[in-house]
Amino acid sequence: MDIIVAIVGVAMAVFVGAYIAQPLLGRARVISAPESPRDQLLAERDTLYTTIRDLDFDFQTGKLLEADYVAVRDKYLARGVEILRQLDALQVDRRRPGAERIPPKAGADDVEVAVQARRAGRTWPQLVEDEIEAAVHARRRSQAARQKPEASLKCPSCGFPVDPTDRFCGKCGAALTMEAAS
Repeated sequence: MDIIVAIVGVAMAVFVGAYIAQPLLGRARVISAPESPRDQLLAERDTLYTTIRDLDFDFQTGKLLEADYVAVRDKYLARGVEILRQLDALQVDRRRPGAERIPPKAGADDVEVAVQARRAGRTWPQLVEDEIEAAVHARRRSQAARQKPEASLKCPSCGFPVDPTDRFCGKCGAALTMEAAS
């Protein structure tokens, strides 16, 4: 009888050990849809915009030396230019599903911008860098606008800006009502 109990005990221990080790030994079975090259480039572009914005912030707060800042920022800008060129090359005719890739069309405005840039002594990569700069600044403005409280709502007692959901002023402690807060 002792042998049967021992065999059953060892078998249970093996099954419990295998059950516990299954997540460690098995492969993840998560299946995700493959991303298109355009989606990958757009994701990388957005990541670069955020990285450049963060790099600018770190430099402005004194966390980076100017030489390091310039070198790293130039590297990110060059990668951004490369990504934007690749995105331009991947333009697809959306009127026909499954259509072949077509080269981007140069409009009159593009030609005029290139001519004026050439006259001003600037090259096309500088124009693309300016486009990246504009996108970084636009992203900063949009994030700053989301982080700021509504400036139109103020405490009637002290004039301190308050949130629409506040019931009391954060500065003077005055009770806020719906009429008084607006």
